[in-house]
Amino acid sequence: MIERAVEFCLQRRLIVILATILVFIYGLYSWTQLKLEAYPDVGDVTVIVTTQARGLAAEEVEQQITVPLERALASTPGLVTIRSTSTFALSLITMVFKDGVEDYWARQRVLERVSQVPLPSSFQPVLGPLTSPVGEILRYAVESDEMSLAELSEIQRWIIVPALNQVPGVASVANFGGLTRQFQLEVDPLALQRYGLGLSDISNAITSNSASSGGSRITRGEQSYVIRSIGLVRDLEDLGNIVVTENKGTPVLTRDLGTPRMSSQEREGVLGKDRSSDAIQGTIQMLKGENAQQVLKAVHERLEQLQAELAPQGVRIVPYLDRNELVDATVEKVGHTVGEGVALVFIVLMLFLGSARSALVVSVTIPIALSVTFILMNLTRLPANLLSLGSIDFGVIVDGAIVVTEAILRVRELNPTRPLETDAVQFVVRQVVNPIFFATIIIITAYLPLLGLERVEAKLFSPVAYTISYALFGALLCSLLVVPGLAYIAFHRPSKVFHNVVLERLQARYAELLAACVDKPKIVYAAAGAAFLGVIVAGATIGREFLPNLDEGSLWLQVQLPSGISIGKAQEMARDLRNAVLEFPEVSFVVTQIGRNDDRTDPWTTSHIEAPVGLKPYHEWPSGETKAEFVRRLSERLRQLPGVDAGVSQPIIDNVNELVSGAHSALVVKVFGEDLREMRRIASEIVATLRETPGTTQTSIVQEPPIPQIAFHIDRTTAARYGINVADVANLIQTGVGGSPIGQIYVNDRSYDVTVRFPPEARNSPEALGNLLVNATSGAQIPLSQIAKITLQNGESAISHEKTKRALTVRVDYDNRDLSSYLADAQARIAKNVQFDPALYKLVWGGKFENQQRAQARLRVIVGAVLALMLVILYIGFGKMRHALLILAVVPLATFGGLVSLHIRTDSLNVATGVGFLALFGVAVQNGIIMVANLNRTTAVRVASARSRWVATGIGRDAMRREFIAAIRTGVMEGAAERFRPVLMTSTVATVGMLPAAMATGVGSDVQRSLATVIVGGLIVATLLTLFILPSFYFVTECFMRTRGEKFLQREGAAQR
Repeated sequence: MIERAVEFCLQRRLIVILATILVFIYGLYSWTQLKLEAYPDVGDVTVIVTTQARGLAAEEVEQQITVPLERALASTPGLVTIRSTSTFALSLITMVFKDGVEDYWARQRVLERVSQVPLPSSFQPVLGPLTSPVGEILRYAVESDEMSLAELSEIQRWIIVPALNQVPGVASVANFGGLTRQFQLEVDPLALQRYGLGLSDISNAITSNSASSGGSRITRGEQSYVIRSIGLVRDLEDLGNIVVTENKGTPVLTRDLGTPRMSSQEREGVLGKDRSSDAIQGTIQMLKGENAQQVLKAVHERLEQLQAELAPQGVRIVPYLDRNELVDATVEKVGHTVGEGVALVFIVLMLFLGSARSALVVSVTIPIALSVTFILMNLTRLPANLLSLGSIDFGVIVDGAIVVTEAILRVRELNPTRPLETDAVQFVVRQVVNPIFFATIIIITAYLPLLGLERVEAKLFSPVAYTISYALFGALLCSLLVVPGLAYIAFHRPSKVFHNVVLERLQARYAELLAACVDKPKIVYAAAGAAFLGVIVAGATIGREFLPNLDEGSLWLQVQLPSGISIGKAQEMARDLRNAVLEFPEVSFVVTQIGRNDDRTDPWTTSHIEAPVGLKPYHEWPSGETKAEFVRRLSERLRQLPGVDAGVSQPIIDNVNELVSGAHSALVVKVFGEDLREMRRIASEIVATLRETPGTTQTSIVQEPPIPQIAFHIDRTTAARYGINVADVANLIQTGVGGSPIGQIYVNDRSYDVTVRFPPEARNSPEALGNLLVNATSGAQIPLSQIAKITLQNGESAISHEKTKRALTVRVDYDNRDLSSYLADAQARIAKNVQFDPALYKLVWGGKFENQQRAQARLRVIVGAVLALMLVILYIGFGKMRHALLILAVVPLATFGGLVSLHIRTDSLNVATGVGFLALFGVAVQNGIIMVANLNRTTAVRVASARSRWVATGIGRDAMRREFIAAIRTGVMEGAAERFRPVLMTSTVATVGMLPAAMATGVGSDVQRSLATVIVGGLIVATLLTLFILPSFYFVTECFMRTRGEKFLQREGAAQR
């Protein structure tokens, strides 16, 4: 069927060319419709449940909110793991589901279970936005030379954020920094004492005197009227005129008990940008699965509208971290790499084939294969990203076209003075159709293991498998259906034969070397044995990682400050941090995020800083150093800052690490147990041990250290004697001290919290707090110090759980060592130096170590299955098991070149290099298929000729055996000589096509470089295997199988008859 299709297309060349043009045009259209990403969305299906609990310490949050929710959520179908953090005023639960679970289905199951948890009415769990680790698409700052921070905050909260939330594809817009306005009645404790009132009296009066209601309708004549009772508090005057009680017939108003004023919410976070210590930022998260470029285009259009509206007020919206910049940088990098690779491929083809026409005939496969790829990617909704596009080796793509073109060119060279006949083209193409078809199927099969991966590695590399398979499918169609017709058009006229002197000399020398290998097989055995031994040694000594570092072109700092630090001091230290970072001319901007955002959904306190750092394009760096060298210099500078413990990462990787391991690090050690004090001791010893481990650059306990607390221990007996409830004390502390809102005031379309709070001097020390008064049932006012013991103590800043068990996490960053050796060393040191009761406590390593172990375990099984499948395909293609085994035998030997190249570049064995090895195996098997198919053809011709001479002459058995061995040798030499040029061309083109990627640096080049290094190095060895060892082994096996004693005589005798 394939042969008939080839013949039809050769006869209908113009129709095929027109169809090809249409495919190319549709491919260009499909490219414009593809979703372009810098990196794949590697996040698991994740649901985040947040619960705000104003004023509660971490211990109460864990006990009252997190534990009940975890128990209900832990049985959710499809759940892989559940993690939580209980910190001051916040419970944050992260649920990770297995692959295949649909996002909205998971969120619905979570909501069902949350609704069944009996939490106090003031605590309302909510789901986080439906986004992903790569969902952040834009950060912007709101600036003005004329407006105050409070005024800018109002514009951000009530104008900019609502407008951006309406953009299609936006999941959320989070504000960080600025001030959150509120109406506040600052209560005078002496006034309360004078009138004999308590804080609850004021709170009840305000809530009772701010309400609106409806009274249905009344009919008056023919008109219907809606009845309204309007009594909402609208402004400060209304807030101050509320009646609380009366004193001797005179109303006591709220303004008599305190001062109504506009205030701001207690700040839990502050943002600084560059030289500004107090700024406002918006972070836009994209809805999971949306097209980032389309969403960003709509976002920028809305920002331009907002900018025009706000410009008269002197307000500027300044984007400073844009996903498009990373996408553009990676696409540009891939484009340059691909362009250079295609150009080199064309030049190599010119050198081998001797004419631009020949090179163009082969090169046309590249745009057609890409067009088919884009069409299929668009139809299957497969995003295009750095990894998938960067993994395409255009040298491999044109292999089939090279074989076809070279075969037709050989026919042309046999009769250079006569026009080329279509029958001759059909005949020669028919000889290579099956090898090309099976070779392509084999290469596609080589990528099947990538489809068997799961979680992070599956999301990274399954698009690679699909993209390359689509490209190979397009290349196969072009090679068999388009190239023969184009080659006929290019070569059908008589032309002068091109003599490549260098190639002819190489071919002559090759014939001599191959003859030596065939005649002295011990040389081949020794070479194969040495290569196999080299594979064992190189494989045993090479380092192992999960993935190479993915350069995002920016940095992300995680900074820990001294525990319990005030927000003012944290601002000073953040300013010093920004100034230190801005000393480096390579930096374009730096932002410091102290604590948590205004929505209070970040699990950080003011002792923690997150700092995105923008970097200028690498070619603008004055020092000319690499990013790794810059990071080392920056880390050294940050270590000079007192009280600052900084870890350096990258934004996307940081988010991925947090979702994978629950920490902002690629490698973590988790301590499980119940006693937090003992767990922290164990974790501290682990940190001390890791700091002594060679290769460690930074290590620390993720959870913030204990923080100072002022604790009120209520004496229930004394409180009962005065008739005071615990709730009365809790209300006083929560409302009067903590500023918990008691209601809201609506101003037009805006709403503001209302708080009733004591002045700072009445709540800024344990002594002042002890003097606050609580109303007894008798009307007496009792100081808080008489019914509660006030102590200073340390309490937990954050309590983490994993799978409902308490856990402390130690983050580890390392450099100049591979993961496997570093991990083995660190585990041995910890086992020796860290002592604990294994019955009560457990250590678990996590992070990308888990990913590596999982990926390796699955790949071992899947690769074995794929090799078995390859064997079946080869057996079907050749009909002889020895030929299938002979071709597969080159796979482990081809590994040698790839391993050596990794050693030379001091690279590690990881999933990316594993993809390179799969591609290498596919090319090696492809060349083996084409070589063995041709050897079968030439050997069959020579053996048939020898059989005819035997029948004609009737020579003896020994002479006959020598005749057949000579025929096999001649057939092998002729077949290998015929395949020398195409094998050398395909291997050289494949190597050269990946050379730019192997040498690439900068944003988006890491995975490409690792993958290409394996292919470039491996193909050198694979080519030698195909040209020398494979024909030699073929000769040995064929001589053995075809001349085996009596069976040989019986078979040949039957053939004679």
